[in-house]
Amino acid sequence: MEFVSFEETWRLLRPFGAEVAHERNGELRLSISDGPQSSCIDIATTDHALAEKLPADVVRLSRAMVAQSVEAIIHKLHLTQVYVIPVGHWRQLFEGVAESMAANENWRAIDSAATVELNTRDALLFLPANFHILRELVRSVLTAGTSKMHGISIAAVGAPVLIEVMPAGEVTVYMGRKDLGRVVSDVLEHVRTGAKAPPTDATGKH
Repeated sequence: MEFVSFEETWRLLRPFGAEVAHERNGELRLSISDGPQSSCIDIATTDHALAEKLPADVVRLSRAMVAQSVEAIIHKLHLTQVYVIPVGHWRQLFEGVAESMAANENWRAIDSAATVELNTRDALLFLPANFHILRELVRSVLTAGTSKMHGISIAAVGAPVLIEVMPAGEVTVYMGRKDLGRVVSDVLEHVRTGAKAPPTDATGKH
């Protein structure tokens, strides 16, 4: 894992449709640009404050299952360069998940080394060998985060997909191609039911 400047990250992600959806009051919220192929899937944790009032098409998962789903989506889409950008600044995110991530040596090393980055939104790059740490970070955001500033956006080079994870138990998967929506839906269903997902490539074919 390593930090990459926000400017360099944006240069890499913009061709895959990443855009700023909301930037005010210290929050930076990202999404994928609208287009004829774009779509999104909303996920709410089963203990979300409004879970019973949300539309029926909102996927309900436990917080642990959400973290598992994010990692499974990344693997299923064969993504190899995944960038995490905080909704607030790194200082806020590190403080929010510090206790929950304390047992993870790799995360503690990143936390200790992040001095210049603390007041920035420079992206943290995760490679395949680190995806299990990303899963734990998502879990920590959902279980230890107490503020919107502890939320994260997860984007990738290789596919128009962006995942926003908010501590309240709200996750949105933005996609720039319809076939990605089918793949993500399959992953979520298999995680929800505990079934073994069939081999699927990024075109949605089995």
